Amino acid sequence: MRSFTEKNIDRRPLRELLPLDMPLGLTVEPTNLCNFRCVQCPVSLAEFAAEAGPLGHLDMELYGKILEDVRRMGRLNHLQLYGDGEPFLNPNLVEMIRRGRDAGVAGSITVTTNGSVMNHKLATGLVTSGLDYLRVSVYSIYPERFARITGSRLKPARIHENLRLLRSVRDSMGSAAPFLYLKMIDTYSAENEEFFSAFQDVADEVNIETPMNWNGYRGIDLIGRIDPDRRTDETLVQGYHRRGRGRLPSGFKEVCTTPFLALNIKRDGVVVVCIVDWNKGTRVGDIRRQSLSEIWLGEELRRFREMHIRQRRHENPSCQNCRFLYANPDNMDNFAEDAYRKILEHTREPGLP
Repeated sequence: MRSFTEKNIDRRPLRELLPLDMPLGLTVEPTNLCNFRCVQCPVSLAEFAAEAGPLGHLDMELYGKILEDVRRMGRLNHLQLYGDGEPFLNPNLVEMIRRGRDAGVAGSITVTTNGSVMNHKLATGLVTSGLDYLRVSVYSIYPERFARITGSRLKPARIHENLRLLRSVRDSMGSAAPFLYLKMIDTYSAENEEFFSAFQDVADEVNIETPMNWNGYRGIDLIGRIDPDRRTDETLVQGYHRRGRGRLPSGFKEVCTTPFLALNIKRDGVVVVCIVDWNKGTRVGDIRRQSLSEIWLGEELRRFREMHIRQRRHENPSCQNCRFLYANPDNMDNFAEDAYRKILEHTREPGLP
């Protein structure tokens, strides 16, 4: 089984892919409720519920509709089941994974979690569900720092115990899945190496990822909460897009590539362009009232793409301060005008001038 990093770098050049008849990846949010209040996450903001709400779990009937919409379009490269909340708080998560696998809608299925919830029944369910990758965020190996970041009473040792249980169940069942990818935000300290040492016995892959400021909505500085000395270079491509652990290449670009490759469905059915758009400013549709195909080939998304191609992202409140576009190595800045035109015309609704 390919590592999580290999999965993310194994793709044809962007020029050969666009325009796409359907998204390469789709992220579906099982819940926007979370048992942590991580200081670097929008969930910790006082205005989160008002901006991101209503709070709750994704309706399973709506999830079935989403899977059918995907099936009618074709097959995704990746289906991601996570969002602003902790996916395992949704009691239907394992069933969601199974239904996604049974529907055959994606080459791989990934869940991102804080690793706080686990027992033998859940571990067995995950191993038999068809989940390919479990991506676990470990916020610190030091109990005091872990508590300060997450706002929880949980100890990092508990995360290790949970993963040890899952790994033991998985190995005893003779399975290679789910692949366990563990990551910690760069601490710019010796803790990075200590993290590798502490968790390498339960993980298939361990990595350090660069802090990110989500979409920078209203100038909120979430990175500053975890990196007050501002050592973070926001032009660095995220580590899961490359091999090794050295310094990452600059990802500076003007045109965000996300609108041309993927979509994100919030737990209430609102469809936004980007995973970091917690306040739904990049809304391009509603899966409760439209099909995924109508949204992907629709006028709202076409206009949004043109805004980015024409370098007018400052017009959107969720895009104007965003630096997350640097996290992806894909680049459209040097596409010729006829390539841009082809992409925009491909996504235009029939009958429009």
